[in-house]
Amino acid sequence: MQTSFSVNYYFSGYAGKKTLDLARGRRARQLADFKDESTVNPLVRKIFKDTAFWQPALVTGADGKATASFELPDNLTTWRATARAVTADTRVGVAVSRVVERKDVIIRVALPRFLTAGDTVTLSGIVHNYLKADKVTKITVDVAGARLLDPASQTVTIPSQGQHRVNWRVSAPATGDLKVLARALTDAESDALETSIPIVPRGLKQTRADSFAVSEEEADKTLTFTLPANADPNARTLRVEASPTIAGTLFGALDYLTSYPYGCTEQTMSSFLPNVIVTQALRNVRTATVRDANDVGRKVRRGLKRLYAFQHGDGGWGWWKDDPTSAWMTAYVVDGLVQAERAGYEVDAARLESGRAALRRLLGEKADGQGELSPDVRAYMAYALAESGDAEMRHLDALFGQRAKLGAYGRALVALGLKGRGDERRALVVAGELERAAKGTGAEAFWENAEATSLVVKALARVLPASEVLPRAARWLVRSRRFGHHWLSTRETAFAIYGLIDYLGVSSELDPDYTLEVYVGGQQVLQRQVTAADASSTQTFTLQRRGGEVGQANEVRFVKRGRGMLYLSTTLTHYTADEQTAEQGVPQLKLRREYLRLKVAEKSDGTLGWQVEPLSGEVRSGDFIVSRLRLEGEKAEFLMVEDPIPAGCEQVQSVSGIDLDHTEKDWTDWYSAREFRDNRAVLFLNYFDGSAQFQYAMRVQVPGQFRVAPARVERMYEPDVRANSASAGLTILDK
Repeated sequence: MQTSFSVNYYFSGYAGKKTLDLARGRRARQLADFKDESTVNPLVRKIFKDTAFWQPALVTGADGKATASFELPDNLTTWRATARAVTADTRVGVAVSRVVERKDVIIRVALPRFLTAGDTVTLSGIVHNYLKADKVTKITVDVAGARLLDPASQTVTIPSQGQHRVNWRVSAPATGDLKVLARALTDAESDALETSIPIVPRGLKQTRADSFAVSEEEADKTLTFTLPANADPNARTLRVEASPTIAGTLFGALDYLTSYPYGCTEQTMSSFLPNVIVTQALRNVRTATVRDANDVGRKVRRGLKRLYAFQHGDGGWGWWKDDPTSAWMTAYVVDGLVQAERAGYEVDAARLESGRAALRRLLGEKADGQGELSPDVRAYMAYALAESGDAEMRHLDALFGQRAKLGAYGRALVALGLKGRGDERRALVVAGELERAAKGTGAEAFWENAEATSLVVKALARVLPASEVLPRAARWLVRSRRFGHHWLSTRETAFAIYGLIDYLGVSSELDPDYTLEVYVGGQQVLQRQVTAADASSTQTFTLQRRGGEVGQANEVRFVKRGRGMLYLSTTLTHYTADEQTAEQGVPQLKLRREYLRLKVAEKSDGTLGWQVEPLSGEVRSGDFIVSRLRLEGEKAEFLMVEDPIPAGCEQVQSVSGIDLDHTEKDWTDWYSAREFRDNRAVLFLNYFDGSAQFQYAMRVQVPGQFRVAPARVERMYEPDVRANSASAGLTILDK
């Protein structure tokens, strides 16, 4: 028996009052083709998960039994159910069961992980017939977000226990998402599958940002953004943020840090530590609350695990798992672990003590004049050691006596360290010197750079909270956000939060009373009476527009009437959409990319080796190619290289048992870390000597014509020093 319901069918039109005549007349075929009496209508599979169900606490009834009900996702696979039980008197047990989710007619769709705007790709539908008889099968495909170049439907006979492959060429001209719905229909059983992949921009990312503070009671400010003619219309984002307090501005920075896609030790710390200190500090700022969406507890626990994994055998930390231990990084992590412990999070005491021991050793081994440690780095080490509870004062004492050698960065840390140890007198001496050394005039004050200013703000807030320089420095720091809602880098953003959070506790900016109006493109998007309640709850007003909502010309207007501070930021991001992007660089940095063919050949001694040769002739599925990146420029520290890959390729770590990394002779120059992501390869360099060549291998897989966005390189802590290669293209043929 077969049962059908009307909800199984898709109606694509209206027939007015002629409900009984829906499938009649000249348009009968177009309107009624949803109901094919010769085939079974399938349920569309589109929910795919790795874990079907999880319940951490299920309590049995008096009979010792419990039942959990759930729906399986649409994966066709073997599901493994594991149950673990414990009684009140600590008797335990475990059981494992398996169930197979299967169908007799299955359609699979072979897709790359992504596409680049302008690609033409060959999608494959593979239909399996596990029925006991041969079946006439209608195979169809619908695509959205791209253009289908081949017929969408064909009917074939698939033998029992056999399979059939159908190819469809698809052109993806614009950034967005490619959605695919494929069906395999027979008179006995049918299957349908829906999936999607992103279509990424083919150009370079460009950002324009503004941030400022408004203290006037009457203010009317307009910002105009004009995008270049080559801006991708589907890859644009406009972000507008307004907050009555500095506390509100920190949430956008936290979002940036926690969503940063890479994670060396510094980036992990720069996400982990601000979450800890913001949560802890805002508990004490009137009625301030941290938004539930930040999920701080989970992020902190995840950060702790990653930091433990990065700890070196000598107890210290470097930028990565396997690089040399860094004195500054070890101080940064020890400081963060201590802050987390004070905030009530459980910290592994043995790992913290191991880090403290590493700091003591580094301070003892590398005295001034005997190593590469700068006085400011030594100040951070001494401060972190003192904050961790170390009773020894000799390092702080020495730094106080030699403070003339320290910059504002180091002096602020000495003041903080002395204050933390109860030495108020000497802490006041250093804080007074910092106050007198402030630069700037009028409503703002600063020191050497944003990091130094952040630490001075923290020191003044703790040692000289009544300083008239303090609010001026805080305003300069907020206004110096280079990218609207965050600062120049992860490290600079983390330190800015680190300093500003102390300022919140002593500031008097929590009593505003003004009307705020925000207009985008002449349309009012916000009208609000801002009061002390908004300030004390760290209220932030954020607007985001994407894609077609962002025009070529954009005008953002802010109107403020009344007393109180208003902190504003705007960020406009877009990608270029040129057919070809030229190689661009700066005198300090240049980047070039080329593709080559990789072959594995037997050497004279009988072992296998690799050969790289120019990429000529046809490239077919199953071949191996190499992306070679050549860097030239000035010596520098901490570079990041991002190399987008052709959508039809997959990166590989090894070929025929040959490991293709910097340990393989003559393969590639040394890098500190390498990551293979879905649509790009990423290289990180702690040190760059001015000339380097990097390469990695890719397996050619999906046929098509593919665009490749330019590779780019930048100094991680000076992102204005950057370069990009030219864009590229690759045509892949079937096997």
